[in-house]
Amino acid sequence: MVLAVVAGVAVALSLKISPLPWRRLWWAATVIAFALPPFLATNAWLEWTAGSRALWNPERLHGLSMVLAVLVLAGLTWPVTTFLVYAAWEHLEPAHLEAEPHLVGMPLIRRLLLPVARSALQCSAAMTLVMALANFTVPTLFQVRVFTEEFWVRFNTQFDAIGALQTAWPLLLLPAVVGWTARHHPVSWARTQPVQNTASWVRPLRSLVPWIHGSAGLVVVVSIVLPLLTVLISQRTWTELGPAWSAGVGAVQNSICVAASAAACVAGVGILQTFVNASLPPVTPRGALRVCIAGFRGALWLPFFIPGIFLGLAVLQGGHSWLPGVVTQNMLFVGLIFAIRYAGPGSIALHLSRESSDRSPVEAAILAGGSRRQIFRRVIWPQLRAATFAGAGIVYLLCLWDVETLVLIVPPGGETLALRVFNLLHYGHGGQVNALCLVTLGVALLPFAALGVASRLLSWSGSRSGRRLIASRARAVVIPIAMLIGTTGCRRNSDAEGDPLKSVFFSSARVMGTRGVAPGQFNKPRSLVCDWNDNLYVTDMTGRVQKFSPDGRFLLQWQMPQTDLGKPKGMTLDPDGNVVVLEPHYQRVNHFTPEGRLVAQWGEKGTNSGQLILPRSIGLNSAGQFFISEYTVVERVQRFGPASPVRTAAAARSHAAVAGWQWELTFGSPGLVSGQFNRAEGLSIGPNDRVYVADSCNHRIQVFDARGNFLRTHGRAGAKPGDFSYPYDIRVDAAGIQYVCEFGNSRITLLDAQDRLIETIGRAGAAPGEFANPWAIALDSRGNLYVADSQNHRVQKFIRRKVVRNPLGRVTALGALQSR
Repeated sequence: MVLAVVAGVAVALSLKISPLPWRRLWWAATVIAFALPPFLATNAWLEWTAGSRALWNPERLHGLSMVLAVLVLAGLTWPVTTFLVYAAWEHLEPAHLEAEPHLVGMPLIRRLLLPVARSALQCSAAMTLVMALANFTVPTLFQVRVFTEEFWVRFNTQFDAIGALQTAWPLLLLPAVVGWTARHHPVSWARTQPVQNTASWVRPLRSLVPWIHGSAGLVVVVSIVLPLLTVLISQRTWTELGPAWSAGVGAVQNSICVAASAAACVAGVGILQTFVNASLPPVTPRGALRVCIAGFRGALWLPFFIPGIFLGLAVLQGGHSWLPGVVTQNMLFVGLIFAIRYAGPGSIALHLSRESSDRSPVEAAILAGGSRRQIFRRVIWPQLRAATFAGAGIVYLLCLWDVETLVLIVPPGGETLALRVFNLLHYGHGGQVNALCLVTLGVALLPFAALGVASRLLSWSGSRSGRRLIASRARAVVIPIAMLIGTTGCRRNSDAEGDPLKSVFFSSARVMGTRGVAPGQFNKPRSLVCDWNDNLYVTDMTGRVQKFSPDGRFLLQWQMPQTDLGKPKGMTLDPDGNVVVLEPHYQRVNHFTPEGRLVAQWGEKGTNSGQLILPRSIGLNSAGQFFISEYTVVERVQRFGPASPVRTAAAARSHAAVAGWQWELTFGSPGLVSGQFNRAEGLSIGPNDRVYVADSCNHRIQVFDARGNFLRTHGRAGAKPGDFSYPYDIRVDAAGIQYVCEFGNSRITLLDAQDRLIETIGRAGAAPGEFANPWAIALDSRGNLYVADSQNHRVQKFIRRKVVRNPLGRVTALGALQSR
């Protein structure tokens, strides 16, 4: 708060003492700072400190994370102070600045400028404090333990709504504090009159001009220039832009849909209210009416100041329980929730503009007998048009960046650009995030650019009054068209015709589990494996491993040793039949007996060969060698072999302690070309011990031999059959059939041993055979397919047909297609 207020005052002073061209640049910087997505600056700082964060100890890393979180949050909120303080200083006349010749420099700021802007400073400080405390994205990405992060961790891992609220209850009191502050300290809207003479501001502040411009310049450089340069000058941004766009077209449509529908809703309500009051005489509210009006305006701000994750929880616990699925699983429903949350900031521009507008033309039009429609169209609307568009633009931008409101209520197939960036950034993908940030900025500028270009082109013809009329008509046409384009993304993929389970390999789908933390329930299942008896083991966000029988009965569960830093991800079996579970954030490998007893644990944090940095997947070949994929600072696959090659059948039967494992080779590096990786999220061992790697952020599958030699690659970013969107896992059976789990497209793609498409299974949705961001897959000895349907909080089992007729017409027995 302190940094944001000081930075905002410095920029407001620079605006006042700068000539017109520079003033426009300062205003542009203020608007850009407000419009920049929060994850843009976050990603820049995470990229610059990636090496230190990977290798530093937790105490030292915590101090760095605190500093970075403060800088980013201040960089996001200082425009609030700039706008409110600048508007307060507009009431000053040159005579106020020149009345006392000796009142110059810091005394002028301390005795005149700050007292004049006291109300604006108090309101901006209160708003900044609440916005910073309610922010969920920045502290979570920097792993700073704050109220919102504690709330998210508590609910996301345990589904304990009451306990989560108890950990963050102070945040529920802050909106009342802000409302009380704003009630006693009114602020004004920036006037449209020409600015005062710059010289009247420069003369008394001449000694401070270099310091003012220097401070404001530093604010702009840190909060805008450096993050944007990180995006624009990075080669990875441009090389990954095309694939990120191809794999994220659905996310783009969803983003435009929710942002445009929410903006249209807020603007429409404001316009309707203004139209209804068009022909009514002004009324000064008194007594109870004044209290009711003030209370209603304050209530509009409550959803904005309450953390969005609280609102999402309220919708999840309330609306989802009594509203039909066809409503809650539609993006227009999400747009309505966003409109409720951002009604306050979206309506404030219209309200302040209406309060400061000239009422005399309206009164004259009423006396002249004008109809309500005429008064609104010819008198009121020209005065409020700019404020209406400004309010709609504010809502549009805020909805584009929103993560915390959506993260709990996202419908299947409803992932937005902001949520996709948050998920990727949470696991560290600088180039991919930069590319998606660039796409998001383009989406943010789309309606404004379209409106400006259309108005400019149409204003080149006709008389002055004709140009105004044509420009007005252009706005009336372009905006509905933009809204219509946005709503095309509101139709979920699951609305498409056809059977999602029309498969030549599988006959039916069986749903296992529901959302929850009880035995047999799941919270975002992330990894699967089947043992030698076809029992299924599942890990999820609760940090536990659950065991199920082949018919889906819950058998037992056990908790991972540690879960504070992160949850398990990546599973396989060792040569003795023990269940192997990776702990990415602890950089280690755990071996459990099928009864859940820990028998071995190995792994060391580091980037050298034999050390681990965020391992994600693990596979075992026929020679008893483990292959482990890693990402972030390193993008590689390592092979580990047994330190002692002697293994007896007795040890395998008794699940004796596992011998030590030693490093043997490393292959792969960060990059986009063949043999390089960009988040190797999944890994499987196929026939002839070939290693199949799901190179998720490169949207492809890469194949290597057992010695790490590159063999081939296939796949490209997209949503068409045969294309991939963030393949998170892969399994290969004994016949070479590849089962690719697509997180982004919410489907399973099957390819033959020659990488030819066989079929795709599923689509976005919540019905059996449909998925919501599937994360992992597993095959049992009968060829049945298990899918960790993460956002639906369940596991689906696809039952294998007895006889399979593939698209080439050959009839294949089941035994030839059984998995390894």
